[in-house]
Amino acid sequence: MINYQELTDQELLAEISEENTDAFAALYDRYGKRVFGLAARILNDAVKSEEVTQDVFMRVWRRGHTYMPDKGKFTTWLFRIAHNRTIDELRKLRRDKSRYSDDITERYDLESDDISPPEAAVANSEYEQVRLALKVLPEPQRQVVYLSYFEGMTQTQIAEATDQPLGTVKTRMRLALKKLRVALDKEIYGDD
Repeated sequence: MINYQELTDQELLAEISEENTDAFAALYDRYGKRVFGLAARILNDAVKSEEVTQDVFMRVWRRGHTYMPDKGKFTTWLFRIAHNRTIDELRKLRRDKSRYSDDITERYDLESDDISPPEAAVANSEYEQVRLALKVLPEPQRQVVYLSYFEGMTQTQIAEATDQPLGTVKTRMRLALKKLRVALDKEIYGDD
């Protein structure tokens, strides 16, 4: 009998592409709470964060075969999907203006006991690397990254909010992402 918890992310994806629900459950157990935590920090809505988490993992179930290891780590791919889906939901909520607040800490323990100390150390290390990389960006570049990735604003909205030409915002975003990619290349995009 296979112990799916011991398989690598890539091995689990290979099993998932064969519609192996046990492998899918193991991958969900490994990353579900972290995906939920990302969504919860941005949305501040437990129900919507659970929906985002479910959508993210359904995309992995349907499109796991599209992950390309030579383009970066699995976690980078997974959390890019999660971030994009969360920002889509944030934009929808802002449009609907029907957002309600829910104390997510009571509904879901974000300081999960089922994340092993090594996994927690890796997550904390990655977070620290991103935090340090953001600190070295010039303030105008850091601002556009923050407004885009943490506030869910489009580049047009950022231009309006900062009273800057759209071209300037696009240039700052491009430069910031290029600098972040270089700074994080070894830590996040390196080999597993």
